Amino acid sequence: MNDQAQFDRPLTPLSAYEPDMREGQPKTPMINEIKWFDDLSPVLTSLFLIKEMLDRGTMSVVYGPSNSGKTFFSLDIAYHVAARSTWRGRRISGGTVLYLAAEGGRGINNRISALRLAHSDTRVPLAIRSAGLDLLHPEADVQRVIDLANEIGPVAMIVIDTLSRVLAGGDENGPVDMTAFVGNVDRIRQATGAHIMIVHHTGKDAARGARGHSSLRAATDTEIEISADAGTGMRTATVQKQRDYSGGQEFHFQLESVELGHDQDGDPVRSCIVVDVEQPDASTGRKKISPADQEALRSLDDALQAHGLKRQGPDWPSCQVVSTENWRTHFYKHFDDDEPETKKKAFQRARKRLRDGGHIQFFDDHYWMCFG
Repeated sequence: MNDQAQFDRPLTPLSAYEPDMREGQPKTPMINEIKWFDDLSPVLTSLFLIKEMLDRGTMSVVYGPSNSGKTFFSLDIAYHVAARSTWRGRRISGGTVLYLAAEGGRGINNRISALRLAHSDTRVPLAIRSAGLDLLHPEADVQRVIDLANEIGPVAMIVIDTLSRVLAGGDENGPVDMTAFVGNVDRIRQATGAHIMIVHHTGKDAARGARGHSSLRAATDTEIEISADAGTGMRTATVQKQRDYSGGQEFHFQLESVELGHDQDGDPVRSCIVVDVEQPDASTGRKKISPADQEALRSLDDALQAHGLKRQGPDWPSCQVVSTENWRTHFYKHFDDDEPETKKKAFQRARKRLRDGGHIQFFDDHYWMCFG
């Protein structure tokens, strides 16, 4: 029989093999590990932590050069997960977060204090452990982290900041030590069911990504690179790898100074928080609109449709305007979180971003859309 004749033969139906493959063979415990092609159905329930970004039970790496803002970015995500607040317009299925600040020091205390002042939250389940850790040797602190997570948990997310400080003198570039570290992270992940986020550094050549042996990247589900523009202060988080979602997203932010108090000499003590920034659209010069702000614009349009009115005078536009209160009422209808203070702050931030981006205008406590 020639090769073409083999391809032209009619296919034997699967049912012809079923007596041998499914019913004719003795059952063994291993057969329970098998799922047949024609028996599978799609999994439609998403186990997301941040929808279309991070999943529960997976691992991510946030990396960048020194002073790029990677710890501030990671803390911002950790806060939103713990507060169960939308992040960049994405839904969050949040819960308790354990932040392992292995570098210690007072810096992490000040950064958390800045978050608390900026968001006026007092009951957010974000737990900080500020001390050294050894996650290289399984007999050292791996079980300690699992026990701590179970004691405060269940936890939705664990942040390890930074990899170099928990590798306990190990070789980041060596396959043995990096594979051992990844194995210990897997042990923590499987025991807790939490998403594990690792804060890491770039190497000498930033273009090559996170430093260290390739076994880390191979085990990573989501990889986020943080870069900073020294001239403008603009920072960008770029999703360089996604195992189950489309990558390539960019999230722009700046670090905003927050005054915490004064030291013993009367000088101000400050830290920073992450402030979302949208890049200008090259065609219009306006900043691009995030999904969350698009929702805010839709709520303004709803308010204009329901309560819009025209005002006469040189400072008023020819189009309809609506009061802040009416816009706020419609914004709350679009907002998922029922916590009054959360809704209030979300409205204030969206309103400011839309004004700063040139998408809306206002006068005398009234707002309207901008066109052209």
